[in-house]
Amino acid sequence: MRELRQSWWVIVGVTALTLCGREGVQAQGEAQRDGQIGSKELAALLETARDELETADLSEKEIELRLKIVESVATVKAYFPHAYRGRPEYRNPKFWVQNDEGSFVPRRSPTASIRDLWRTESGVRCHKLSTLVMLKGLIDTADAKKLAELDELLRDKVIPNDLPDEGVGTLFEQPDPEEGDVFQAEEFLPGDEVWFDNPYFDQLSAELQSRFHGQEGHHVFYVGGGQVMDMYSREAIPIEDFRDSFLHWGSVTIVAEEEDLEPTADEFQIKSVRRVIVE
Repeated sequence: MRELRQSWWVIVGVTALTLCGREGVQAQGEAQRDGQIGSKELAALLETARDELETADLSEKEIELRLKIVESVATVKAYFPHAYRGRPEYRNPKFWVQNDEGSFVPRRSPTASIRDLWRTESGVRCHKLSTLVMLKGLIDTADAKKLAELDELLRDKVIPNDLPDEGVGTLFEQPDPEEGDVFQAEEFLPGDEVWFDNPYFDQLSAELQSRFHGQEGHHVFYVGGGQVMDMYSREAIPIEDFRDSFLHWGSVTIVAEEEDLEPTADEFQIKSVRRVIVE
């Protein structure tokens, strides 16, 4: 049963990474899971995260914020747009409007607009969605004063593009690895957004980089228990199994074939982490 479960994790990881990298073997609508986590699964996920957070030297305020982020990752109603000619970027027009460049901006209250992403299905790309997930955690734990501050900060902006340094320094922090330029698993806490780097992307020609735009790497969240969660499949997967999934990316297989290389999973390392700043 354990081997069967591990195989399912790998399958889910391949699907999620493939969608986010814009390389699909079938239509996005067919490949996408229903994405609705059950109440028992969610409770178990949050219990694992809490156990891990309570062993760290954190305030209860930070623990609750991080748990809200984990819950938001698991419950956001989103699909990756344009996966294998699939559905386009989309957000509820009652809460979002497109600007002249085609990017989405909150209509009135940004915090209300962000909350709507958990009520209606939207098509949002990885980097933007990971930012919105962290903001949802802030919103869910904010008092009226903090909500007003967030509304003022985010109003009329493409999130996170229009924020100074995309919110780093004001809303988020980006710590450095303890050693070198690669993060180790013991450096993460549930609620951290982590970035898996794809070293093969830079070896592509300019034309192929354009074709495989989006496969520079992948944004996911560490949810505890040595597992990460993709925002589209919403399935907790062991970090090592998630790394294996990169071996199926088109950008990786093309370089491997052209250069006669044999990629290994340990080449796909976590090189960036974002965390919400706790005031």
